[in-house]
Amino acid sequence: MLEIINFEDAPTTRAAYYGGNAGAKECILFDDAVWMVKYPKTTRDLINPQISYTTSPLSEYLGSKVYEILNIPVHETLLGVRKNKIVVACRDFTLKKTQNMFVEIGRLIPFHDLKNSFMSSDLDLYSGTGSETLLGEVLDTINGQDELKSIKGVMERFWDMFVVDAFIGNNDRNNGNWGFMMALAEEKLTLAPVYDNGNAFFNKRSLEQMQKRTQEKHLLEDDAFGSLTCVYKYTGLDNEGHSIRPFPFIRETADENCKNAVLRFLRSIDMDKVKNLISSIPESTGTLAIMPEVQKIFYMELMSVRLAQFEQYAEKWMTPK
Repeated sequence: MLEIINFEDAPTTRAAYYGGNAGAKECILFDDAVWMVKYPKTTRDLINPQISYTTSPLSEYLGSKVYEILNIPVHETLLGVRKNKIVVACRDFTLKKTQNMFVEIGRLIPFHDLKNSFMSSDLDLYSGTGSETLLGEVLDTINGQDELKSIKGVMERFWDMFVVDAFIGNNDRNNGNWGFMMALAEEKLTLAPVYDNGNAFFNKRSLEQMQKRTQEKHLLEDDAFGSLTCVYKYTGLDNEGHSIRPFPFIRETADENCKNAVLRFLRSIDMDKVKNLISSIPESTGTLAIMPEVQKIFYMELMSVRLAQFEQYAEKWMTPK
């Protein structure tokens, strides 16, 4: 069973401040390193957890660990308790502590900022904003931004995240939620570890909804494929501005980079490790609820049917026409 870390006595530090809208964040020192602690937006009701059910720290932890199982570089996370709430601590990969000093080892540059500085060949059609998630613009930026063309594996990382996020149900890989590290001494960009996975796993489903979906296959499949969208949007007159549903998109795609990402995923995924990860989460710690059994079953079944779908797609691609 996973050890739930007690962060109550970990001191805060002014080494960093963190933005974003997914709940309060705090910078602490723990195990001689700098960590960002993420709090849930609301406190889960300890007697009847269905009433208040925001589990973004748990989702961040599980989503990050799935990336780790797939051997995709990801930030280090710990699940714990602070201020009598279930929290996730994410190790700050931009800072290190040496004696009594904090040293910035690199600066995080979100994809948003690089896209914002990209000069498209057709500025009349290009949105000109780093926030825009039209898929065509995102891919054009990766292919055309001078800084990105010098970094190995950017396109592979994008599609790996697209596929893994579909697997874990993360619908918020916006342009600020992935990026690059700038080595300050060299002014050289490299891919940053994957970070910000807190919108995975239907983290606002009630226990009753989860149980109902494990009992009715069509509802489970709707959660797995039908209602799942991602942050990216279609380009083109027929689908302008519409959010992409990742599974139908992957099924119909002609993009070889996307297909290759699915094949990489299938070569790397170990469902026994994924299920062991979920099983290792305690149902509670002290008086705090963490992950009831019905939630564990729901998550395992969601990912099992998604994995089966990926396998079907791969088989179709590999079958001679």
